[in-house]
Amino acid sequence: MHQFMKRLLSSKGTFCSTEIYLVHIPYLYRGDTWRALRKLLSPTFTSGKIKSMLDPIEGIADSTLNYIAEKAKENPEINFKPIMQGFSLDSINKVAFGLETNCHLGEDKELFELSKGIFADLSITTPAMNFLWNFFFLFPEVVKHIGFWPEAAVKIRKMTKDIMNERDEKNVQVGDFVDRLRAFKKVAVAPITDEMIEAQGMVFLLAGFETTANTLGSLIYHVATYPEVQEKIIEEIRDNIGSDDITHESISTLEYLEACIMETLRVCPTPMEHDRTCVNDCIVNGIKVKKGVRIMMPTLPAHLDPEFFPEPEKYQPERFLKENAANVIPYTWRPFGSGNRVCIAQRFAMMEMKLFFAKFMAKFKLIPTEKSGLVPEPGNYAFFMYNESIAKVEPRTLVEE
Repeated sequence: MHQFMKRLLSSKGTFCSTEIYLVHIPYLYRGDTWRALRKLLSPTFTSGKIKSMLDPIEGIADSTLNYIAEKAKENPEINFKPIMQGFSLDSINKVAFGLETNCHLGEDKELFELSKGIFADLSITTPAMNFLWNFFFLFPEVVKHIGFWPEAAVKIRKMTKDIMNERDEKNVQVGDFVDRLRAFKKVAVAPITDEMIEAQGMVFLLAGFETTANTLGSLIYHVATYPEVQEKIIEEIRDNIGSDDITHESISTLEYLEACIMETLRVCPTPMEHDRTCVNDCIVNGIKVKKGVRIMMPTLPAHLDPEFFPEPEKYQPERFLKENAANVIPYTWRPFGSGNRVCIAQRFAMMEMKLFFAKFMAKFKLIPTEKSGLVPEPGNYAFFMYNESIAKVEPRTLVEE
């Protein structure tokens, strides 16, 4: 099974990403179009660019933690799902669009609901939507000429275009993702179109909003449930950073925390599956695969396979520590995809979550309650999403422990 998955995910000439024409997402294209989009977007996620994007996220994280502290005074049992959604959305609004929003405070409700609508529109929650998704994959050339844009995606794309046009008219440079897109438009050539470039603002939102919020909520649940894991995180923060300010630069030493995020992504990966389409007739591990066949690879079964991850039912962050890295078989852990189609913003997402949770752990102790648990949204077959992430919090003073 592993060799079959490896061939599908690593092959550049036999299998390619299934191409559909929904929202101009780079990994849903192939050939010259995919390569051109990937080349345009890659410079956005260099180490230097990630650092500049994390600077404003620190302030949003601090504001979110202050909001949690105030809520805890009223009731220490908190549903973190909407708060994590707000933090994630405010972070994207700032680094992508240069917008100052306060969704983490329960404000800017219209934008909050609009952004949630993208996932709702693209999630397979009804038989009708299930039929549409199958149609998209079976007849991509037809969809290419028809075009399909969920309503929420249309509005986000228009917002991106309006911000770009306004800055062009005023000749304003902010240095965020939108400015990168403005630069792209000046140098882009066929097959890249203005519409594709304008759509990347929506893609940034789609890739980084609910996915990050979902993972942070799952991480809160698991760390609350396993006190020994929580204690190791605190020990690592205390030993490596101490009482100094936790910043995106100082968190590079927090290897155990990063392993916790990776283990959370193993047991609760947001994307349900990855797929590839066969370009030429071939034989893989003795299995004949004809040209045009689409193969779907569910994410969670691989993550819970004892052949790949011993005792998969146990939450064990240690399996992702550096000294155990050789035990993780390539192409088996894939919450961000694998191969040349791996998520271009993976490092940014990991750093964002690591920064927030390090600050969170330094300020709060997590305690499970009778309401703690992760309940998947019913009928959502595109993404692993849940409705609540409930835990009790108590103030923590890092120096005193």
